[in-house]
Amino acid sequence: MKINIYMKKILYCAFISALCLVSCKPGAIETQEYGVGTLSFRLNSVEDYITVDTKAGVDYTDFSNYDVVINGPTVVKEKYSEFSGRVVELGSGEYSITVTSPGTEPAAFEQPIYRAYEEFQIRAGEVTSLDLVCSPYNCKVTIELSENFKKELATYEVVVNNGLGQLVWTKNETKDDFASARAGYFLPRGLEVFVKGHRAIDNTEATAVYYIKNPVAGEHHVLKLDAKVTGVVGGITIDVITEFNEVDNNIDIDGIEDSYVDRPDFGDGDGSGDEEEESNAPSILWEDNPFFEPINIDADTQVSMTINAPLGFKSFIVEVSDNFKPAISVFTQSSEIDYIDLVNHPEIWSLVNLPVGDQVAGQTSITFDLTAFVPTLCNVAKGMTVEFVLKASDMEDNYVLVEGEFPVVTMSIPE
Repeated sequence: MKINIYMKKILYCAFISALCLVSCKPGAIETQEYGVGTLSFRLNSVEDYITVDTKAGVDYTDFSNYDVVINGPTVVKEKYSEFSGRVVELGSGEYSITVTSPGTEPAAFEQPIYRAYEEFQIRAGEVTSLDLVCSPYNCKVTIELSENFKKELATYEVVVNNGLGQLVWTKNETKDDFASARAGYFLPRGLEVFVKGHRAIDNTEATAVYYIKNPVAGEHHVLKLDAKVTGVVGGITIDVITEFNEVDNNIDIDGIEDSYVDRPDFGDGDGSGDEEEESNAPSILWEDNPFFEPINIDADTQVSMTINAPLGFKSFIVEVSDNFKPAISVFTQSSEIDYIDLVNHPEIWSLVNLPVGDQVAGQTSITFDLTAFVPTLCNVAKGMTVEFVLKASDMEDNYVLVEGEFPVVTMSIPE
């Protein structure tokens, strides 16, 4: 099906009209017409439980700056300080609540992340009470150097990468990140550890690679580095050993138990085995919203993410929520095709500046940008909540997942 520029303009106008009709449909989204209930939740003092460092100047026992997102028929997003001493009125229905500590970079020094999540129901005229527990959401890495390592190597660096970001520890003439136990925190994906050093006696370079295959949130991995010298010029090797510690650094907010710390299978620890499979796994990074929380949008909101598939993309389908399907059908000109197929329908979806066809199929990395939809949604879909479910697979039918589920971009448009 070829669509010329004139036809694209007609379809675009029809698309806008469909959005207007959808946004005016009674019952297109749930509101509080079915009655109002209230939510009460509490966060308790945690001074006796927290054992993490606060070198970055963040007091994780102070919940006032924690982000609280309530998602359901009514969407609420506030700092915890805004909830203190009050209950929240919500329209009846199914909900989830997420509480997250400040700072959510996928890899950062001195940035533990604590998070609580629970699903609940609001019933008209009733009070729902919740007690929450924030548990560690990332894993911790520190580095220890043997005396022999420090003696034999004049300069060295360690790079730890989880596929979403990396941290670098460096020792040279002007910098020494190893002077104290500097802690790096990573969202728990497979970690690649690359060590490079230069021998003091002759500046010989030595390297080592180590893999932590499937770290789990709440774990602390101590990387122990050693250097072995053969006695000849240029004869030096670097050894990496990991020491696994289960750390009890939960922030207790009373009540719910979450089992995050199960000892993973690290393999032999020599970099052999299935590290290639780990590194080839598809991944997605939404820097402004790494946990894919629902967002409230305005005309200036940017919704852009990077999706990687080292083996190459095979398919990419975007499913939308029911209240948005009529608008999609305007583009496809079929009531049976109410989804976006970027690979097989390039002539349709190039209209909205999404990557299509060969810009997706076979590529190893793409930028997926929904920003073009935002101004239109803000103009004609006020009061709606729209979901985009991303289903992208690689050549071996591995899908891009977030916490084991398809990524969902949820955008709420204010009235």
